[in-house]
Amino acid sequence: MQRTISPFIALFVSFGLLLSGGGLLTTLVGVRMSEEAFDTRVIGLVTACYSVGFVMATWVCAGLIARVGHIRSFAAFAAMAAISTLAYPLLLEPWLWGLMRLAFGFSLAGLYMVTESWLNDRTPSERRGQVLGVYSIVSYVGLGGGQFLLMVGAPGGFELFSLAAMLIAAAVVPVTITRIASPALPVVERVGLRDLFDASPLGVVGSALAGTVGGAFLGLAPVYARGVGFSDGHIAWLMGLSILGGFVLQWPIGHLSDRFNRRDVLMGVSFLMTATSLGIVYMTGAHEWAVIGMAVVWGGLAFTLYPISLSLANDFLEPQQMLGASASLLLVHGAGMIFGPLIATQLMTLLGPAGLFWTLAGAGLLLGGFAWLRQRIGPPIPVGEPSTYRVVPQEAVYAGGLDPRYEAVQLELDFETDTTEAPEPEAEP
Repeated sequence: MQRTISPFIALFVSFGLLLSGGGLLTTLVGVRMSEEAFDTRVIGLVTACYSVGFVMATWVCAGLIARVGHIRSFAAFAAMAAISTLAYPLLLEPWLWGLMRLAFGFSLAGLYMVTESWLNDRTPSERRGQVLGVYSIVSYVGLGGGQFLLMVGAPGGFELFSLAAMLIAAAVVPVTITRIASPALPVVERVGLRDLFDASPLGVVGSALAGTVGGAFLGLAPVYARGVGFSDGHIAWLMGLSILGGFVLQWPIGHLSDRFNRRDVLMGVSFLMTATSLGIVYMTGAHEWAVIGMAVVWGGLAFTLYPISLSLANDFLEPQQMLGASASLLLVHGAGMIFGPLIATQLMTLLGPAGLFWTLAGAGLLLGGFAWLRQRIGPPIPVGEPSTYRVVPQEAVYAGGLDPRYEAVQLELDFETDTTEAPEPEAEP
């Protein structure tokens, strides 16, 4: 294991620092907008801008990375993310904050692409599962751990924005001092959405609604918490433990989805998430730790919706289609992340902060009902070895290439090849 991971230590350290800063920033922006009394619907628009930038980048950044190389691209995207982070306290205007969220989402997607394509290129096929597992751990721990940094300063000042920017900027250091040849970007041809929906309607709908749930919660849960009177410390615990709860429950729920009918598992998880969301609505106004405890269970359920949907879609696809299908499902997932905050803020305007969890309950009920319908009228899952559940970060772009299920489209690389060759050539002055 150590031999497998050691070539990527610098990259994982950089990625962990990046997500720690990004996790802090996401919660901080929501809390600060609440403190500045931004209109709830405006908060939804600002939150959705992040996902717009992320989706845009999945179409644009590959060409940029191919032209200038991975290390320079990582430095450029991280610089853009740090600059956008420092801009928030300068002018408390929604249009600027929306623009900065779009820039940050664009930058973070580019950084995901650099990291994942680097891992894809340098990992031999027999060790991809181990590398994907470590990558997922770094993603969840970095994003979840960053939430607790909210407790080290006051959201009303500039200090926490500076801390987030410092973490993002620090992520450049381990990568840029690594002597390694620039890897090649994987060529991913998307499976058409029409073909994908014909193959697995539930996989497509599940990916979209998982995006709706994730985008609404990550962007607006701090707004909900501030609205019901949580302190900064309790907001940090709410966000951090719910994300880490999602990480912990990935394996047991994934094991169930491999052993039993995946539609039934998706239906059960969706209905349980609905019940948990309604439980949080009922507990709103009660002791903060009761809500936080319920949110841990909620996160454990909600953050498995996307991997189950991805695995379900793969059950109906040929191996050579899987990586392209994951790219299309990411696009659908991103669209859901855009609309989630917009829908949730409408209900929050009508029903108060608890409108967020009414939205999440509705999304879970809709997904569970559609899974029940597909189980009754849909074709049976093809006989044979099912697609194995894999823990995949919510916003992974190319991470599917690390998945042993996609062996048909993977390169065979010599793990003993010296990767400390000359650095990327510098551009001519």
